[in-house]
Amino acid sequence: MNFLNKLPIITLSPMDGITDEAFRLLQTEIAKPELIFTEFVSAEGISHGGVKLYDTLLFSSKERPIIGQLFGKNPESFYKSAIILCELGFDGIDINMGCPAKTVTQNGSGAALIGKPDLAVEIIKATKKGINDWFTGKTGVSDISLNQKTLDVINRNKKYSSIVETYCNTSLLKKNKPTVSVKTRLGITESIIDSWALILLAQDLDFLTIHGRTLKQGYAGTADWAEIAKVVKLAKNTKTKIFGNGDIESKSQALEFCQKYGVNGVLIGRSACGNPWCFTDHIATPKERFSAMLLHAQFFTEVFPHRRFDSLRKNFLFYASGLTNAKQLRTKLVRLNSIKDLLALEDDFLS
Repeated sequence: MNFLNKLPIITLSPMDGITDEAFRLLQTEIAKPELIFTEFVSAEGISHGGVKLYDTLLFSSKERPIIGQLFGKNPESFYKSAIILCELGFDGIDINMGCPAKTVTQNGSGAALIGKPDLAVEIIKATKKGINDWFTGKTGVSDISLNQKTLDVINRNKKYSSIVETYCNTSLLKKNKPTVSVKTRLGITESIIDSWALILLAQDLDFLTIHGRTLKQGYAGTADWAEIAKVVKLAKNTKTKIFGNGDIESKSQALEFCQKYGVNGVLIGRSACGNPWCFTDHIATPKERFSAMLLHAQFFTEVFPHRRFDSLRKNFLFYASGLTNAKQLRTKLVRLNSIKDLLALEDDFLS
């Protein structure tokens, strides 16, 4: 929990389909945030043999401190997934109770948990129990009915992340006990943060992130930081740190909001897309944008050699945003299939 000792913390927010390992490596290379989240991953999926999902949990040691984020609705799956994320060496485990996507909420996960406080509490308790059982040596990944293929993928991830064995015979060495946190919203159709936050604060979380919108709002409208500030007041007599999220575009604005609203940290999300310099307030030139885009593509092909460029294209579009010839660039960027294709666009990008 050392990363919570130095406040305020400016953090890269988890973004589904965006903050994969290639994105995070690029962000770390250009302007490393003080804390980094992975994309969210299904607790049910990784605890029931979804080996492809473990690509989401790849991370390099240079990204630390790093938080693995889980979503789902089954407490037992969170228990097992907590043990898995502990074994993978994450510095913290975050529970997603804020995703507004219909594919997630219709299944009872993400922000839908705001309407199911009893289940939300069960999930938090199961996650904490999984962490404690792993940390004390009571339960390991070999004890939670994972098949051999999954255990092999876990070892692959650990090798990638330079995770060494934490046991020597029966003696504990340097075992890392992850933090436990929740990321949520103000409410479902309207803000109920006064009552909802009290439920979460009673769970003795290490930190709690509030996105200043309701589920109904999605990402529309403006984040209500006055509502986030209410949670700061409610948390004053607890150990839980409060982070805010919503509409932050730069490091300077993040620090200003920490001061203005009393939060212990701020998450920057969409503003980091195509603009890793938002963590330094540097305004990138078109040449710097192209260089970053090229490095992003190189990281992607190194980490995911089996993947096509399809999932990268949306990131390419972010880099072109705001350029004078952005419209023309977009029509070409969405057709890219290789680094060679990207290099051929350099003159167009810089013109």
